[in-house]
Amino acid sequence: GKDSSKVDRSAAYMARKIAVDYLIGYDASEVYVYLAYAIGHPQPVQATAIVDGQEKVLNGEYDLSPNGIIKTLELQEPKFEKTAEWGHMGTGQKWG
Repeated sequence: GKDSSKVDRSAAYMARKIAVDYLIGYDASEVYVYLAYAIGHPQPVQATAIVDGQEKVLNGEYDLSPNGIIKTLELQEPKFEKTAEWGHMGTGQKWG
C-alpha cells in the first residue's frame, strides 16, 4: 500500500471512520461519505455524507487535512500487519 501521506489512501480510511460514526450517531441504516481533494489544497474540495438519503455537509467536525487524518487515525504507528494479511477493513483499526 501507499504511505499515509497519500490522501487517496488515508482519506478512504477517514471516510470509513466518518461513515461508521454516522451510522452509530444517527442510528442510520445507510451512509455514504464523499471526500474529494485537489492538489495544493490541504482541505477537501468536497466533504459530504449521505445519511439515509439526506445530504449532510461535513463542516469542521473532523480535521480532514492529510496531516489531521494521519494524526486522528494514528497512521504513523507501525500497525499494518493485520491489514496486509486480512485487508484494510474489519481489523480493529481506528477507521472501523
